[in-house]
Amino acid sequence: RATRDRKVHLSKKEDLAKGERAKYFADDDNTSLEQMVREEKMNKGYDFEDNAVDNIGKKRRGPIQNVFAEEEEYGAGLSNSLKTFESRDKRMKIDQLETKARQQQINAHHQTENIHSRDRFNLENPRFPKHALIAVATRTYLMLQTTGRLVDGHCLIVPQTLAVSSTQCDEDTLDEIRNFKKSLIRMFDAVNKECVFYETAMNLNKMPHTYIECIPLPRKLAANAPMFFKQAMRECEDEWEAQNKQLIDTRGVKKLASKVPKHMPFFSVEFGLGGGFAHVIENERDFKKSFGMDIMAGILKVSSEIIRRQRSSIADERQLTEAFVESYKPYDWTAAIQ
Repeated sequence: RATRDRKVHLSKKEDLAKGERAKYFADDDNTSLEQMVREEKMNKGYDFEDNAVDNIGKKRRGPIQNVFAEEEEYGAGLSNSLKTFESRDKRMKIDQLETKARQQQINAHHQTENIHSRDRFNLENPRFPKHALIAVATRTYLMLQTTGRLVDGHCLIVPQTLAVSSTQCDEDTLDEIRNFKKSLIRMFDAVNKECVFYETAMNLNKMPHTYIECIPLPRKLAANAPMFFKQAMRECEDEWEAQNKQLIDTRGVKKLASKVPKHMPFFSVEFGLGGGFAHVIENERDFKKSFGMDIMAGILKVSSEIIRRQRSSIADERQLTEAFVESYKPYDWTAAIQ
């Protein structure tokens, strides 16, 4: 009865913001009514007086009736005062959970720092090839492709903030990506070339930094590009094992995320701004990261293996970047925001 009376007494304390009783003890949210009944039957329920005497004795504090003396009876210190009536064993479990949660937060922070330090597309990374930078917007940037460059003018559109795919980018970032595409299309159109854009989003759990590749092609070759990609994407995975549609038509689609599941790996290709095709990758072990490059190499009739192994000097890359920047100046939309 003393326990019941004390509980009734404490129930008068109300949450000042909501006008409702929030909880009696720190672990109330983790204990169901059925569990409390079971504990009582097994004589494992709360013994408030014994717990209070045990805790006060350990802390060498005053008698039980002075527990609330530090604040008014139902003041801001009630939650701390109630800890006096809890079992130390239970409070140790709560402390262990809190310590575990703090450690998880610390580990997550360290993991994020490691990911950023390894991110080769992070502008603040000391290893980032700044000599290959062409233009920088608010949320994205344009750079020359430094490895596996298929043709002169092969460049990358990259979100500044780490994103594993364009389907997970916000609206402002997608707008800037589209602006870069428009400016590149106009620039290469002046020299009778058309742009093919493709993105390969794989191994998302490893937090890769996504980018969209731009390959300028002569008009005759560009006219055959949709046929090459369509055929290859239909054959890239076993039709009987695939759960998703093999070939997704993105023509007339403004947002790729409306066609491709947000957290799924995929390959997508776009011809100019008229859309193209996408494919959800269901078996990453059987899908080559170089799929897009291999198709483009076939169109250009060059060896993708040789292209991948080729390396250019920083001096050559700087020279190519300077030539690109000079050609891009009349179409550089980022000049207006600087």
